[in-house]
Amino acid sequence: MSGYTLYWKPGSGSMVVEAALRMIGVAFDAVEVDDTADTAFLALNPAGKVPVLKLACGPVIAESAAILISLDDMFPEARLLPPRGRSGHVKAVQWLIFMATNIYPACLRYYYPERHTTDPAHEAAEAIRSQAALDMDRDFARLAAVVQGPFLAGQTMTITDVYAAMLADWYDPAKNTPEIKALVGRVLENPAVSDAWRHHGFRA
Repeated sequence: MSGYTLYWKPGSGSMVVEAALRMIGVAFDAVEVDDTADTAFLALNPAGKVPVLKLACGPVIAESAAILISLDDMFPEARLLPPRGRSGHVKAVQWLIFMATNIYPACLRYYYPERHTTDPAHEAAEAIRSQAALDMDRDFARLAAVVQGPFLAGQTMTITDVYAAMLADWYDPAKNTPEIKALVGRVLENPAVSDAWRHHGFRA
């Protein structure tokens, strides 16, 4: 037993948390969640969503961005994010939260539009899906515009770049943007990320 337990599902946002744990180099146990509505899992996260990380010291953290920021606080030497007090840190956190609150929810609307309307008509779900695609096109364009040298926050990869690559893998048009396509390629050069990527069944 490692003391850290990641509750995950293939293809989900837990990929970026697994990548972070591998980048840190801490041992962890991976528990695949078959049913997020299971009573035992809901006791960990009443929202019924992965990822969930149980820390060695006892607390349980849900929400991918919150987990990543917490891990950076606990393991600053791993440099998941740029050092605090520098402009790169502010930028990396800003774009991490931007993606978590804008692109990630848009992905869910795109793939599960029926969950976001009470109207049973097919047209209602398609309208939601179409708007989600427009939202992601706009937001990935914003990301592409701020990529600099060669990552979002400069010369060094951060967990924010891994998050961006994960979301781009969920939405093929994002990779039609040269900056985003190149970012994904650079991120996957990191062995810790590529191992988590394959484990979650993401595409190469």
